[in-house]
Amino acid sequence: MNQAKPLWSFAWIIGARIDLLLIIGGVLAGFAFLGFNVALRVPVTFLWWFWSLGFDGTHIFGTATRTYFDRSACQRNRLLLFGSLAFFFSLGPALVLAGLKPLLVLIVAVWAYYHVVRQHYGFMVLYKVKNHDLAPLDNLLDRCFLGVMLVAPPFQRFFIRHPAELGIPDRYALTFLDGPVWYLVIATAAVYLARQVQRARAGATINAPKWLLLTGVVSLHWLTFAYMSWEAAVPTVTIAHNLQYHALIWFHNRNRYEAGESEARNGFIPHAVAKSLAAYVVFGLLFSALYRIPGYHLGRVSSLAFGLFCGFGLTHYFLDSRIWRVRHDPELRTVLRLA
Repeated sequence: MNQAKPLWSFAWIIGARIDLLLIIGGVLAGFAFLGFNVALRVPVTFLWWFWSLGFDGTHIFGTATRTYFDRSACQRNRLLLFGSLAFFFSLGPALVLAGLKPLLVLIVAVWAYYHVVRQHYGFMVLYKVKNHDLAPLDNLLDRCFLGVMLVAPPFQRFFIRHPAELGIPDRYALTFLDGPVWYLVIATAAVYLARQVQRARAGATINAPKWLLLTGVVSLHWLTFAYMSWEAAVPTVTIAHNLQYHALIWFHNRNRYEAGESEARNGFIPHAVAKSLAAYVVFGLLFSALYRIPGYHLGRVSSLAFGLFCGFGLTHYFLDSRIWRVRHDPELRTVLRLA
């Protein structure tokens, strides 16, 4: 006799507490930033520094723990790690010297936002794998829904309604696209909702973590770009991304580096930050302060310095797209307990 399918599925990436607090609940930090700035008028500069030093710079340290600070990773991926380091720390100064600083800013901004969107997609896929939610049609619709719902809000704000916030003259506003963008958003939402109704009628199990993630992320991005300029939007939407990343890198490092023999194989820092959360926080804050503070001050007085310090973010965006390829890395699947 066949057992009835459960109505809800609750398979987590790390565990219910950490997932709900950081991977899904990280958006609450974004909503807090939104409230502080819009309702309580907390200055953007305060929010920016709190986010930049405490969360964003430290999440780049998280990447470094499993790349440049990992002795075995450096030996195994020497060309990837040091080639990307040389390229991206040269790219910024080269564009500045060529008189293309605006292009550099555009590259950093677009790639940074794509990086945030791509990570949300990655966590959504992990929840789909964990909860056996892998029907080809739903994979396509999930991808389209997330993409449209996260790209439309900033596109509407900065290229249709308020282009001057990016330094674009109002006469170049793409106002003729306002209607088509709304049609695309409404059509995407309608198709997606219709599919969910069809699944419910067919008795399909509901992937609860995926729905919680999508609800939080999509609502945060729509509200942020409805009320906030780009200066305030950057830390607001990115802090959720940072908290997700810290949760995943901590989980990864604990599983890969905590064993006693890992210090000899991987190095002191990966082993130390895997054993102690306090060590992870202290090393991360020190790393963040050592490059974010001088990077900010030097970047204000020298375009070349600005271009050089862009290398930290660009290298991070590139490496992150290579080191989390779960499908192609059996060892990573084992470490993340997906095998």
